[in-house]
Amino acid sequence: MSEAFDISRIGGPDGLRALQEVARRAGDAALKHFQQGVVPEKKPDRSPVTIADREAEHIIRDHIVSAFPDAGFLGEETGVVKGSSGLHFIVDPIDGTRAFVRGWSTWSVLLGVEADGVPVVGIAYMPAADDFFVGVQGKGATHNGKPVRVSKIGPLADATVTHGGLQQFTMAGVGEALLRLSDACDIARGCPDFDGYRQILLGRSDAMVDPGVQPYDICAPAVLIREAGGRLTSFRGEETIYGGGAIASNGIIHEELVAALTGLS
Repeated sequence: MSEAFDISRIGGPDGLRALQEVARRAGDAALKHFQQGVVPEKKPDRSPVTIADREAEHIIRDHIVSAFPDAGFLGEETGVVKGSSGLHFIVDPIDGTRAFVRGWSTWSVLLGVEADGVPVVGIAYMPAADDFFVGVQGKGATHNGKPVRVSKIGPLADATVTHGGLQQFTMAGVGEALLRLSDACDIARGCPDFDGYRQILLGRSDAMVDPGVQPYDICAPAVLIREAGGRLTSFRGEETIYGGGAIASNGIIHEELVAALTGLS
């Protein structure tokens, strides 16, 4: 684990619990829409958005603005607010809106916190799957209150790797990387959105390849994966959530994975 984050910066244990509670409130509000069914709209980039996305983000944003008035905020639906405290809250109110509108249980609420540019808190709530993950830098990661650790599978030839949608690869201009991945690992399976990272955290897979993502997609997963003993980097192996794509792994196979995806193996 890395050096522990000073949680007094977010109000100590009570502040951390409050963040978990607001993620639950947002997720539970979205779950009601999920159970009733929603009709999505299309954003300018052709991605879907629903009333549930907007409601969930407003629930979280209202809490952040009230509890941390000097903090920055980035939300998929409401954009950026600059802050002065060094804290930056990064939110995807429904990660997996396409899954949400089609009735899949794999969507989630993602709430991440950066401190001075470093992801330090990650919360992922999957209401329809009844899964709740929390990670804090230097303090480990939990699933429904129990510690999680990544697998110890290696080399890459023996590994199970999940990946995002095929269009993510082609739209990001890395379509050939998927072919190289399929040749390099034991099995590559499509597993969308946070669900791919969940499989690593639960030891069911050994890596997740996620091209064409935004910081709000991977801030919370970055903390969770790292605190469970793994790695999350850009496609080139950089320790950042701003690289336009993400590779998460158990750490053992990470360098092999980066080499395979970049064609350097």
